Amino acid sequence: MSNADADVYNKGSTAPLQPLIRRAGCADWQAQRARDILCICVLFAALAVRGDYIVGGVSLLFGFANALLLLLLAAACLDFVPVLRRRLSPTAWWAEDRPLFCACGAAVRQRYGTAVFLLGVMVYEFIVVFNNSMARENWPWLQTRVSPVLDWVMHLCFGCKILLGTRYSGRSLLCAGALYFVARWVYFNGQNIWWLGLCVALLAAKDVPLRRCMKALLACGLPTLALVELLHFAGVIAPDAASERDGSFRLMFGYGHPNTFGGVVFGLVLAWVLLRRTRLTWAELAGVAAVGAFLMIGPKSRSAALCSFLLVALLAAAKLHTRRGPRPGSRTLAAGCAALVPLLAAVSYSLPLFVVKIGPWANDIGPAWLKKLDDLLTCRISLAWAAYRVFPIKIAGQMLPDWPALDNIFVYLLYLTGPVMVVLVCALMMAALYGYARRGQWQAVACLVTMLAYGYMESQVTHLTSDPAVLLLCGAVYALPTARWMFEED
Repeated sequence: MSNADADVYNKGSTAPLQPLIRRAGCADWQAQRARDILCICVLFAALAVRGDYIVGGVSLLFGFANALLLLLLAAACLDFVPVLRRRLSPTAWWAEDRPLFCACGAAVRQRYGTAVFLLGVMVYEFIVVFNNSMARENWPWLQTRVSPVLDWVMHLCFGCKILLGTRYSGRSLLCAGALYFVARWVYFNGQNIWWLGLCVALLAAKDVPLRRCMKALLACGLPTLALVELLHFAGVIAPDAASERDGSFRLMFGYGHPNTFGGVVFGLVLAWVLLRRTRLTWAELAGVAAVGAFLMIGPKSRSAALCSFLLVALLAAAKLHTRRGPRPGSRTLAAGCAALVPLLAAVSYSLPLFVVKIGPWANDIGPAWLKKLDDLLTCRISLAWAAYRVFPIKIAGQMLPDWPALDNIFVYLLYLTGPVMVVLVCALMMAALYGYARRGQWQAVACLVTMLAYGYMESQVTHLTSDPAVLLLCGAVYALPTARWMFEED
């Protein structure tokens, strides 16, 4: 550790610095530190691999989830040692950011940690956009051999960023650690790998500028989607695949379902909007509206199309509202934005209670007004009604079968993750909406509100590919000041 690093590490200390005999330029000591970090990485990988045998081969990621939690706990204990030795004041420990395990090479670790995280984001995008397209039907080895390897690359990238490439204060470490403990508990019950991937991506996103994340998603997502479409229209991937609904056919564009294609496209639109934000032009908004029209006419992906139109309307309102410069929202307006979360949750949970079953089919329901609304939302209400009668509610979630398909995110999370996690997710969304509205970052508010609407119709918001706006929650997860939530200079 350099003298400068030692000064930063001991900032706020109430006791004088001890002699820096082993700190100032000692090559042996630095080599020992490097070996310690290497041992941590080896332990991390070993625990994760060992998890396969512990759970009888169910999932290697069980071991990864356990290892990450144990190492975060060990790092938190080591981080508190200077406070116990009175070399760091509790106030400084609570408020100041430090790397985990040791302070050596903090700047280098953070720089390479950002690069590793962006690599993980691009691997995540490739897995969803290409490996989960109909290419898996042509080449089964994509799912059996390539995807498991890429899953591990992605999770190890995120894990290394969390442990070695991020700076934490005591407050942020405790808040994020507590949330991860609950998320890991939920993952063990629900065994949904996308849930774990989303949680670790959200933890790893700290200190990474939001625009760099969006550039990584677009840099991988756009050419990969273009490759899928090229193979599809060349007749290689599912050349004649179509999905029937009510006697009409919906083109699937190389994916297993039109809404999957719609989710991929809508996610790229959101990434572009979050990249541009205040610099969006009217021509770009017209382009987003054109994408929505294409999704409505081509694949007939109604949820993605309607949310594209909603996004355009909200962004246009934000552009008009800020045409004379930034305009932070009042407390009342910000609270109104945050109130959308419990309001939509109440609607999601209460509407199925009014269903009256009048026929054998899933959507044979009454009264008439609810039937029309259910048809508009493509059976979201009637499927939630069926779930109320099929599934029990468990405190930390459960594994879900294929039917009934729960596309409403509030109902889906209630059964997959349990009520504890639902409350935490809703609290994070409310905090994010309130914080961005108070700072006048209306494009972020527009994306989060659109994300809520999309979640009412699709559970794909648990995928980073379909919902890159979820990274807007990172600052709230770590209980950071709102000025730092995008990790960018204003």
